[in-house]
Amino acid sequence: ETIDIDLKQINSQTLGLDSLNVQKAYDVKDTAVTTKAYANNGTTLDVSGLDDAAIKAATGGTNGTASVTGGAVKFDADNNKYFVTIGGFTGADAAKNGDYEVNVATDGTVTLAAGATKTTMPAGATTKTEVQELKDTPAVVSADAKNALIAGGVDATDANGAELVKMSYTDKNGKTIEGGYALKAGDKYYAADYDEATGAIKAKTTSYTAADGTTKTAANQLGGVDGKTEVVTIDGKTYNASKAAGHDFKAQPELAEAAAKTTENPLQKIDAALAQVDALRSDLGAVQNRFNSAITNLGNTVNNLSEA
Repeated sequence: ETIDIDLKQINSQTLGLDSLNVQKAYDVKDTAVTTKAYANNGTTLDVSGLDDAAIKAATGGTNGTASVTGGAVKFDADNNKYFVTIGGFTGADAAKNGDYEVNVATDGTVTLAAGATKTTMPAGATTKTEVQELKDTPAVVSADAKNALIAGGVDATDANGAELVKMSYTDKNGKTIEGGYALKAGDKYYAADYDEATGAIKAKTTSYTAADGTTKTAANQLGGVDGKTEVVTIDGKTYNASKAAGHDFKAQPELAEAAAKTTENPLQKIDAALAQVDALRSDLGAVQNRFNSAITNLGNTVNNLSEA
């Protein structure tokens, strides 16, 4: 007796559940991440008052013609202090040549305090032409983070103009949840890690094996149906980053794509999938019954032959 078994492949794709998605789109909002840093406030630093007479009066020097070297004022952001280098003293006062801390008025006027003495200018002090003011400035996106985006398939122009933002998502009920950090490049958001203590920014990417066998990376974009799922685009197709991570497209070209929209009538799709599974179970049950019958018949045949 021949028993035919029609085995069907059962998985999320054959059941039509690979694209099942009941998530709803969030209202996405971003806020630029800023850090406190010193920046020009628009008031020009004025060293014209630090002439020979003023410098000698403050330092007690008398020999030579003292002046601010190069007319330059340097600022040390770590200590919020300004410095100048004085030169021109000669003879017995030659030792007075060197670096001095100076005072800066709100109008930019630079002066030396009475009794000023030489000091050591911090190595990090830089030349400034304007009064420095502590301001909120955009977080600096490093070249490494930008290059990671470019290597991950992001347009170079967009990547080089990327800014760090803090994400938030509001659902249809008005509930808002925080969504971590992202690099906004063009009109798209790419997941990022941000160390608030050090200011380090790292673009999140997904590594995979391409169809040609090479190892590549794709930038993790915030998208999907809800707008906050990390997805990657590989060869024109969009996948969940978690599923694409480490995937070998050369050995296994097929991978379920990320859902692009909310499934309409999801219960209907689930019912249809259950019906498919139920039908297969029925078919397998019928085959099992035929096996049982065949085994019983064989057993009877053996008994009959034994008694003959």
